[in-house]
Amino acid sequence: MRSTKKMYADVATRCSAYKKTTTSELSNSVDDDSTSCLNCSYFAKDEHCVLELYDAIAEQLL
Repeated sequence: MRSTKKMYADVATRCSAYKKTTTSELSNSVDDDSTSCLNCSYFAKDEHCVLELYDAIAEQLL
């Protein structure tokens, strides 16, 4: 599920499984110091949570 950078940050902040990737795994577009789904170990390159947690958390934020 593609979303805004703010939503990815909000979801990651509330996710109990969030695990930041190491610097070598990050894309150039993601700030190293930010908490975001985009730099989570469980977030696939096609922008979905492999643990299937994103949708449930995002729904709570809406």
